[in-house]
Amino acid sequence: MVGEQPELAEHAPRPRHSGGRGHAWLLVVVGLLVVGLLAAGFALGDEGGPEAAPSTSATPSATPTPTIDASVLRVQALDELLAERGRAMLARDREAWLATVDPASTDFADNQGAVFDNLAQVPLEVWRYEFAGEGPGLAADRQAALGPEAWVARVVLVYRLADADQSDVRREAYLTLARDGDDWLVTGDTDGTSSTELWDLGPVNVVRGSRSLVLGTADADSLQQYVDEVDDAAERVDEVWGSEWPRTVVVQVPRDQTEMSELLLRKDEEGLEQIAAVTTGELGLDQPGTSADRVIVNPAGFAQLGPLGREVVLTHEITHVATRATTTTDVPIWLSEGFADYVAYADTGLSRDVVAADVLDAVRAGDGPTSLPTDPDFDPALTDIAAAYSGSWLAAELISRTYSEEALVAFYRAVAGGFTPGSTPSSNAVDPSAPSASPSVVEVAFDQVLGTDQAAFEQSWVQYLADLAG
Repeated sequence: MVGEQPELAEHAPRPRHSGGRGHAWLLVVVGLLVVGLLAAGFALGDEGGPEAAPSTSATPSATPTPTIDASVLRVQALDELLAERGRAMLARDREAWLATVDPASTDFADNQGAVFDNLAQVPLEVWRYEFAGEGPGLAADRQAALGPEAWVARVVLVYRLADADQSDVRREAYLTLARDGDDWLVTGDTDGTSSTELWDLGPVNVVRGSRSLVLGTADADSLQQYVDEVDDAAERVDEVWGSEWPRTVVVQVPRDQTEMSELLLRKDEEGLEQIAAVTTGELGLDQPGTSADRVIVNPAGFAQLGPLGREVVLTHEITHVATRATTTTDVPIWLSEGFADYVAYADTGLSRDVVAADVLDAVRAGDGPTSLPTDPDFDPALTDIAAAYSGSWLAAELISRTYSEEALVAFYRAVAGGFTPGSTPSSNAVDPSAPSASPSVVEVAFDQVLGTDQAAFEQSWVQYLADLAG
């Protein structure tokens, strides 16, 4: 989903051929619209007009002192407090960081000290906060404990990893503020649903490669194995997509599947056993060609894979990183996942019967798809996602076989941002007898790049599955 929102791509292991299967972009919307425009009110007295007659008995009127709304003052104080926290983190000044925290909240103060320590190895280039509005009201007992002026602020943490991120990463958080004399201090961050980062889970180890930055709560020795694999996978992506995308892939390796679930803000781990890795990031960036994506590895799923499976999974995920660097509009999930699998399986020597076994088995059983997969087909909490990936891969593979690999890449680029919804198709992309309406990006791309329409392609794809299934 395009906009400032994380998009998740999940890749599930398939033991049949030791390769990674599945990979669902679950569209988790985290809107990060920064607001906070507050109006200050001033009470001004009447000073009289220039024609007023002097009076020796009148007492000169005093000009009232302008008054500023208390909410404005507390936001100003919050801005200063957030700036102090940002400076302290970038300066690696632990004392200054903790000086912004309410020492009376001992558990939270301990947590904040641990977070600061957990970030010791993380190469930060940017770390700042932006006020984004007032958060939820405090529960009555918590309000009573913290004082009548305590409140919750919705803020956005903005950070960037040095020599890795091409744009800022934005994460929503809720900070609870309490009075300390004339000052405000942060006294908690659990009175709203804040995003979770690796450093919230434990000390973060960091290992660099030629094309990778691998961070994890897993031990440093176990992280080292990912570096060469990620570097090699990035080169494989270049061979199909080209090299005009961010040159460093950021990979996160949590200790276990539970931590992965926390990073994804899932309420439970349901379905995650199907997934070996997930790609998250933000679309709708101001400058096309930039990216701040994260490939998050599921240690439990990844452990099931052999060398070839790991190669396939990482190449798939890194394809998402590459394609999203120039994506400005929605890409249908069948194309996003099918193309990523197309790149991942290129030159592996694996046959269609092996790679697409799930969907071909369904066709043979009379339960094959009649339309291209959609979002629910890729949700591991709802269904077995392997067949959706198999079918999407065969859709991308069919485009390449029918036209060319270059045409497949051109089609993807057109859908991802090369055409606009207002473009006019030249032939049969839309029904000429239908009411006039702007064709979709996908319709225009089918017409202008492939010379067909989606309905005709879908029919060809269903027949292709039937032919392969025998």
